[in-house]
Amino acid sequence: MRTFAAAILIALAAAPAFAQIGGINMLPEDKKKTPEEIQRGHAIDNAYNEAMKKVPDQKKTTNDPWADVRGASQSPSAKKPAR
Repeated sequence: MRTFAAAILIALAAAPAFAQIGGINMLPEDKKKTPEEIQRGHAIDNAYNEAMKKVPDQKKTTNDPWADVRGASQSPSAKKPAR
């Protein structure tokens, strides 16, 4: 009975390592793109790049996510009141 239990424990310990060996590849790696698909991809990339050029740069002066909640009267560098 002990040998059977030991064999079960070894099999259970080896199962995750066995699952990493080989197997079914769900992503086809050998698929070649047609010239039309390549041109469509380039057109999409160019349209994206042109759209990104139209977006203005938005630079934050501070890295304070609560700045809008706190209001303008309090600054992040304000001293804490003494106790």
